[in-house]
Formats: sequence, structure tokens, C-alpha cells
Amino acid sequence: MTDRPQDQGRGVGRVLGTQHTTTREFRVVLNDEDYLQLDDLVVVRTEVPKQGEVRTYGIVTEVEAIYEGASFESDTHRIADEGILPGAKVRSAQVAVTRLDPEVWVSSDPGEVVERARGGERDKALYVDEMGRPLPIGMGRDGAPLYVDLDFFDGRKGGHMSISGISGVATKTSFALFFLRLLAARPDVLGEGAANLRILVFNVKGEDLLWLDKQNRYFDEDAAETWQHLGVDAGPFPSVAFWAPPRPRSGDVVVPDTGGRQEGVAAFAWTPREFIDDGLLRFLFTDANDSRNQIPFIEERVRSQLSRYAVDVEGEPGAVVLRDPSEGHRPGESVVPNRGERVIRDLADLVDAVGEFVDPEEGDPDQRWTGRVQAGTVSAFVRRLHAAANRLGQLVRAGESRRIDRRAAQVTVVGIQSLHDLGQRFVVGALLAETFSEKEQTGQRLPLSVIVLDELNKYAPRDGNSPLKDMLIDIAQRGRSLGVLLVGAQQTASRVAQEVMENAAIRVAGRLDAAEAERSEYGWMLPSTRARARLLKPGTMVVSQPSIPVPLVVDFPFPPWATRKEEVDDGASDPFAGL
Repeated sequence: MTDRPQDQGRGVGRVLGTQHTTTREFRVVLNDEDYLQLDDLVVVRTEVPKQGEVRTYGIVTEVEAIYEGASFESDTHRIADEGILPGAKVRSAQVAVTRLDPEVWVSSDPGEVVERARGGERDKALYVDEMGRPLPIGMGRDGAPLYVDLDFFDGRKGGHMSISGISGVATKTSFALFFLRLLAARPDVLGEGAANLRILVFNVKGEDLLWLDKQNRYFDEDAAETWQHLGVDAGPFPSVAFWAPPRPRSGDVVVPDTGGRQEGVAAFAWTPREFIDDGLLRFLFTDANDSRNQIPFIEERVRSQLSRYAVDVEGEPGAVVLRDPSEGHRPGESVVPNRGERVIRDLADLVDAVGEFVDPEEGDPDQRWTGRVQAGTVSAFVRRLHAAANRLGQLVRAGESRRIDRRAAQVTVVGIQSLHDLGQRFVVGALLAETFSEKEQTGQRLPLSVIVLDELNKYAPRDGNSPLKDMLIDIAQRGRSLGVLLVGAQQTASRVAQEVMENAAIRVAGRLDAAEAERSEYGWMLPSTRARARLLKPGTMVVSQPSIPVPLVVDFPFPPWATRKEEVDDGASDPFAGL
């Protein structure tokens, strides 16, 4: 963009002299032939005694107009239409200060010329010159890119991203994928973290994310040009692997439980051996209310005993039997089941086998498995086990391992939309634990692992405790040092565990519910930004980051990848064909 003639020399207006200016904000009275709009960036040069020139940069947060000379509301007609009263139209703008250069904290002088901040001055207003690795995160209202400092996402100075907004309107998941597409496509910005970057995405509703490798038939040249401005050749995600749970009661033929897409989707499951070795029993008890009783205590005892008792079955990969260690089998040994001995081939078998040790209805519980706990609590534990077997039993089955291979592609999409809530929490917990455990074992931040999780309030609610919530809090607090980065999305940040929200260095919001926007969780917004957040259109987000003291409103472009089956462009090599 080029400066208009009236912008040069005398700027677009002057600092208003009828109100106090401060180091936080000031007002601008505009020239008659010029204007400022929301989100415009400006600079004011002030001569400070003994310091020299100090430049004050700011962003427009509100614009106003008034008739000077009007005392009554009806005077508006007398000035505008009749010319009876003398008066003048005056337009002004409110500016929030973003930066002073050099950092001498003085206010701008009244009457100083206010100019648009362009080029290098615009970069200074947005601290781009101080960002170690600026990544474009969208477009500003002036048609130029806005940036986020990657040091505050990938763990160098901070980590994680939180995205809030009304479902279906705030485009939370779309923005998360847009950000990750930029991240993966800009190794020049990401630097050493670009090597072997791995992204784990949970598809929790619909099948919107099962088409990330397909071209969007509605992607047009205007959107492609915006992507070019952001430094990326637009296109679908180039390296994606899709996984889905097997269909219930599918027998020996394992078919992924998806509707719109079957091709290229693999079914995942855990064997009983993997279930026991990884301690996944705890993720069958992810209801936050369970922490109010002794069920977690029983679960921990049972999980420990399963590890001691489980023995591999000869000739049946992944299957186990439960034998007392005192019988003398060696670790890693495979045995032939005795006559009448229960072979555990799926979750229902495991539940039945555990019930033989702990269920009060089948005799006296073995206190080595339950501890000294009331029979009613043990019965509640067994009931939850049987409910889990009915709701997600297809996820545990003997046979060749069907674990999700997160190294097979840069982006791994795990479709859990067909599962019961308990099944969804189980899969999320199991994969988070696996990812975090691997990083803890290496102790290295690189390669980076990014986790995208929608409906975060369901997995890490503000109230109650659960193993899954504890896992997410641990990732939020320690994950950035290990290169495990969380991109969490939720409709209401006020319902997410405070420990998770506090550790998100980058915060994003789309359109917000009016009541939600007033919650303290959005205190990072300016009052004017909160008001705008209630009216934002899809594709427009408010972004806050530690590098800039005020939030920015950014627009992100239409995605080149399909978000549902109807959008898939199957035919054309030219992405704009047929438009």
C-alpha cells in the first residue's frame, strides 16, 4: 500500500488537546479530508526535553464524530440541513498505545501530528522487529500481514494456544488448522523445530477433519492471493494419516467406523497386553465426579495387579491370561492356557477376569486387588467397568497391533466422533499419555509434538479431578519444555481448568457469547475488543500474545483443503477450475 498525498507531511490528524493524553491512550482529531478506522496503526513524534524525539505507536480502538456547536439534539437539523446554526463536523479516533521508541514513558504532546504507521514504522508498532521468529498469523485491516512470535508457542519462551468462541460461528478449528498449515509450510520461520514436526489432531464431531488432504472445490484466486501474502503456496495438507476406531461387532473383519470416507482410513485398537502395559485402565475412569469416592484407589490397585498377573498366551498375539506370580512364570514368557483358564482377548474378557478377583457378588473380593474398601464402592467400580466394556469394547482386541503410528505422517487425524463420550476421553487420554511418556523418556524438546483438541472443557473441566484432566494440566505446565504443545479449543474458556488456561501464552477468540465475553478469563481484551468480539464474523479472530501489549484483530483466509465430502474437488488439476 502507498501513502496518499494527504498522509505525507501533516499526517491524518493531530493529538487532541482538549483531553489529557497518557502513556496508555490518546485521542486524535482527524483532518477533514482524511480518516482512521478500527485497527489502523499510527505513530506520533514528540520532542522530549533532554531526550530528543520519542515515537509513540498505537492502534485505533474506536472512532467517533460529533457536531461542535450543537447544544440540543434538534440542533443537528439546524446545522446539517438548514444552516441556521454555525457548527462544524469533527471526527476523532481513540488510540491505545502499543509502544514507545525509545522506551521513555512520556505522553504525546497535544497538537502533534499523527501519521499512519507503514513499512518499518508498522513493524515497530507491532514489535515485529523484536520478534525472534515472526510467523504471519492473518491479515490486518490495512491488507498487510499480522505476526505472532513463535518463541511464545514452541516452548522457547512460552507455549500452547487457547482458542475460544461460539460453536459453528467462531471457526475455532478452522483457525487452528490454518495456524498449523502455516507452521508446517514455513520451515524458514520455525527453524530447527520444522524437522520431524508431528501434529496430532482429534476429530471430535462430524467428519470435517477427514478431508485435509483433499482440494476444496470452492477455493478461489482471491483466497490463494491472501495465502501468497502470508508466504505460503496454498494447498491441502501434504502429509496426513487418518485413523478411526473399528466398527462395533465387526467380527474378524476390522473396518474403520466412518461414514463419508473409507479410503485411506485405518482402524486403530489396543491389544489387552498393550492396554495393561500402558496402564490404560485409568482412562476408563475419567468422570471428574469419580474423584469424590474411593474408586480411583481401587483402580490404581487393580491396574498394579494386572501388570503383575498378566501373562502372554502362546500363539495368540496380544492376548493374556491372569496368573498369580507365585506360580513362577518368567517375565516375557508365553504360556499355554490351562483347561478352564480364561483367555483375555478383548475388554469384555478383561472385565470378567477382573470381576473374579474384585466383584463382591462372585464371592469375597481379594484384598490384594481392592484394598480395605467397602463392598458398595467395589460394586460401583465393577459397574463402571461393565459400562466401559459396552461403550468402547471394540477398542481393545487381541491380534496384530493396531496402535496409531504418529510417525507415519506429519499430521495424524484421529476420528473419535463415533465414540461414546467415555470412549472419546479414553482415546484422548491414551494418546496424550503415550505422547508425553515418549517425550519424557528422551528429555528433549525436539522434535516438536503439537496436539489439537476441541471441546477442551470436556477433557479438562474446571471442577473435579480425573486422570485425563491431570494429564492435560501436566502438559500445560511442563509440556513446552519437552516440546509437547497444546492447541486447545473450547466454546467457553470459563469452564476449562484454570491451570490449563493460565499456561496458554497465545490466546485467540472468535465470536463470543455476550455473557461469556464479560468473564475474567477474557481480561486480556480491551473493553472495545470485548464489545467487538460479540459481533465478529467467521474468519475474524482476536489474538493476544506476550510480544504485543494489546490484542490484534486478524482475518484468516479460506482454507484450500476440504472440510466435508461435498467440498472435495475430485476432478481438476487446476484448483480454480469450474469457478
